[in-house]
Amino acid sequence: MLLPVSLISAFCMLLGNAASYFELHEFSQRLYSISTLVWQLFPILLIVYYSQFLASMHKLERISLITPSIVIYFIVSYQWELLKVGTVIPTNYPLAILLPIAVCFCLKLTKQKRKRQKIELPNVVEKSISMILSSSILVFSFSTISYILRHIIFEDVVIASYFPHLDPHSLMDGIIYELARNLFWAIGINGHIVLASYKSEIYHLSMQLVEQHQALGTPLPILTSNFYDFYAGLGGAGNTLSLVICMILFSRNNSYKKLGCAVLILSLFNINEPVIYGLPIMFNPILIIPFLVVPIFSLIIAYIATSLGFVPPVSEVMSWMTPPLISGYIGTGNSINGAILQALIIGIGVLFYLPFFRRYEDLGRTRHIFTNSASKEFFNSDDVSKGQSTNTFIPHLSNNISAQKCLNDLQESGEFTLFYQPQYDITHQQVVGLEVLIRHKGFDGKITPPYFLSSFASLGIMQDLDLWVIEKALHEVAPFANSDHFKVSINVSSDTLLIDNFANSMRKLIDSSALQTHQVELEITEDVLVKDEKKTKQTVDELRASGISVALDDFGAGFSSLGYLSKFEFDKVKIDRSFVINLASDKGKELFKLTSQLVQIGGATVVVEGVEEKEELDFISEQNINLIQGFYFYKPMPFEQVLELNLYPESKPLAAS
Repeated sequence: MLLPVSLISAFCMLLGNAASYFELHEFSQRLYSISTLVWQLFPILLIVYYSQFLASMHKLERISLITPSIVIYFIVSYQWELLKVGTVIPTNYPLAILLPIAVCFCLKLTKQKRKRQKIELPNVVEKSISMILSSSILVFSFSTISYILRHIIFEDVVIASYFPHLDPHSLMDGIIYELARNLFWAIGINGHIVLASYKSEIYHLSMQLVEQHQALGTPLPILTSNFYDFYAGLGGAGNTLSLVICMILFSRNNSYKKLGCAVLILSLFNINEPVIYGLPIMFNPILIIPFLVVPIFSLIIAYIATSLGFVPPVSEVMSWMTPPLISGYIGTGNSINGAILQALIIGIGVLFYLPFFRRYEDLGRTRHIFTNSASKEFFNSDDVSKGQSTNTFIPHLSNNISAQKCLNDLQESGEFTLFYQPQYDITHQQVVGLEVLIRHKGFDGKITPPYFLSSFASLGIMQDLDLWVIEKALHEVAPFANSDHFKVSINVSSDTLLIDNFANSMRKLIDSSALQTHQVELEITEDVLVKDEKKTKQTVDELRASGISVALDDFGAGFSSLGYLSKFEFDKVKIDRSFVINLASDKGKELFKLTSQLVQIGGATVVVEGVEEKEELDFISEQNINLIQGFYFYKPMPFEQVLELNLYPESKPLAAS
């Protein structure tokens, strides 16, 4: 949420530099002022957004968390003299992160106590009184504790003395500083902001030393503010310009190439938030390694090259947004060696990032779905019972708070489970297949229909859901593997079907189970066909060639269904219940006849869904349709009930474990 704020500030700084270059000094100063003002708003916006996130996660009133957090932030900053001269907004980022957490914790405690007390007041009045009282108590309590700590316990303590001292001339201290900054970036926190006091100290010290050098000819230090920017921040934190070049030149995936091209211009001005949050690098166990190592290695190379005299020290104080090569040339006193050193560091960075990016890309070809991904942790009932929150394994969940809240509620209240609805052959009077249906079972035994699928889709984790369903279903139905007429039907989303090498991945999963490929059927809906017709046809053909059946689900319920019957080869077409409901009218019967005939002309087997009445069954059987799925024969049921009904009596009792 804060990404646009930092980008706006950076762009204003960039435009200010351009205006200054063309000697538009007044306009340049205005842009610099806007950049500074926007940047000063960052901690307040951080409190607001983070408080809103925590409130949604813990089912608290947002205003009850945001208001006291902001008020306490200003009071505590004033008490501890954290307001800088000439500013009205304190810029203490650790405090801006920790305060909402502390306030949230206190609100959760008071919320639990209020649940035990019954107050007979209108809901609006009760909420208003509760918010006023809780905010007042929190502000007073935190302010009092802060005052006691500052003016009684730590009255004579200089706060700065508690922070590690950074020697601007020590390479080891420089490495620690750079590593600390990038570690914060690796978990999604702007390292420059958190360590702003160090950065400011290094900047002002660099200004003084450069001015002394220009006035008195004193030696220049190696580790100046711009030294970090020009050699360890090429393209932004982590020297990510090397990663962007790697994506453009060596990626086998067009999406990564497009991302690289899209962010290249920003990377040339050392802005890399789109790479860190978009690829992403944060919380990425593969790309974090080069992200941390490359800038440190670059810092060491540049330090050695400068100390040995191959490259002059950085003798100018310039904007961190100055593009690479230009900054190396001008910053070292118009020395071409500075630009050459930067080019060398970028090239080494590309070579270092490449194997890690290749590994990440190879995993990304299946989008982590067919590996031991975190989806298993998410759907494991033991983990769910502990209240594991979804944002522990998917960094992107905060993009859709309402969807995340829905899944968090489900995790805390129960577990995901599979139900099975039999498909009945009325000609041979036997069950010939089971359709897998996901449900949520509460700890109180309540079964919830899959309304939550839209939340998975919003968060971009339908693939993880599909993987869990596929693996669990193949495992559970193993007792029926030796039945000649058994088939399990599994629904897959468009996101999953369109994964590269999906057919091959499915074969591997089936091969590792007790089933054969001809015993597995995948059901797809028309939205897949609309999304990418060409790739869908290729995947469907590959699945059918390997023996896996493909069925078109909900036929007639969505888009222009009829046109796809001539373009795709389906083993089955499932006629939607909407056609069955209309069988009470003559027009509905004629429409059903026509639809079933068109499906049969296409060569697919017809399955009718949602059959509940005897009259419906009689009419359908007259149309030479023998596969029925609906409440008339069986409702969806847990697998234990399937076993109890002995639907496949000829199958041998295999262990399902």
